[in-house]
Amino acid sequence: MQPRGANRRLGGIDLVKLAASFLVIAIHTGPLLTYDEYADFLITGILGRLAVPFFFMASGYLLFRKLKGSGREDLSMVNRYARKVAVLYLAAIMIYLPLNIYKGDFDHGISWPELARDIVMDGTFYHLWYLPALLIGVYIVYGLYRLLPLWAFSAAVGALYAIGLLGDSYYGLAEGTPALHAMYEWLFARFDYTRNGLFFAPVFLAMGLFMAKRQAKPKIRHLYSFVFLASMVLLFLEGILLREAGYPRHDSMYIALLPAVYALFGMATQLKIGSTPRTGAIAQWIYLLHPAVLVAVRGIAGAAGLKPLLVDHSLIHYAAVCLATAIVSVVLARLLDTLGRLPLRPAKSL
Repeated sequence: MQPRGANRRLGGIDLVKLAASFLVIAIHTGPLLTYDEYADFLITGILGRLAVPFFFMASGYLLFRKLKGSGREDLSMVNRYARKVAVLYLAAIMIYLPLNIYKGDFDHGISWPELARDIVMDGTFYHLWYLPALLIGVYIVYGLYRLLPLWAFSAAVGALYAIGLLGDSYYGLAEGTPALHAMYEWLFARFDYTRNGLFFAPVFLAMGLFMAKRQAKPKIRHLYSFVFLASMVLLFLEGILLREAGYPRHDSMYIALLPAVYALFGMATQLKIGSTPRTGAIAQWIYLLHPAVLVAVRGIAGAAGLKPLLVDHSLIHYAAVCLATAIVSVVLARLLDTLGRLPLRPAKSL
């Protein structure tokens, strides 16, 4: 049984995860496109990029706070966690298989190398990359943490993130350097983005580990809000300047995300809110199910003659997808909780 204070810290984390899941929907729907494309970029290309790193940091915090220092026992715990995430990933693959078929992904037959790449690195649907990234990242972080002193561990996950940056928002720097350009061309022949389990997930999982193992002193806790606000200013400046420079190949990875997400997570642990497993489950299902709900909303709107309202108007479209996904997720989380189907309940994965 966890101490009461720990449960209250988890309540704050679950609340932010819930908010983050709606930011992910914003990234995939573009809620402000009807009004202004640049304003939408500020929301989806910068602010929304807090969401998935927060999920990773929460996963690192919730998993690695259980480390006991015994190699065999700790590895067994990590393996159990990985199995739960793998079961969840398999379920998600099956959920989206009909949409893969509908999209025509298999119209020209199955390319087994491409399928293997999708399963291991990119995800079989555009948002499912998160789950294999979590699996890969967890083992990278655990292995490095066990093998390296703290300074080397920190340097290693930082170096992985730096490699990812040059393939993402800072790609313009790599593209202008022949040796780096050749290296990233080689990498992108093996996966679509550096926003993956090798280069993106480890640093945020490691930040969760740091937060779990080093509880902040009172003076530091009071700095979280200041650091978050300052980091957000830097994050917006970074995103805007990189866009103006034409550097991004993708816009998932920024330098200022590191302090911003760490401070946001610190703030979340200070929220004195009761924790319930269902809140985490709802956030999980919102993330996993929103693309399917998005397709359903578009299909229903088209059949009902409501496409100009429910699809073409971006903000209403976003609200409709959020509402429908939230309803489905609440019902599913309650149903699975009632049935006690533990393999599909949240594996602390989001």
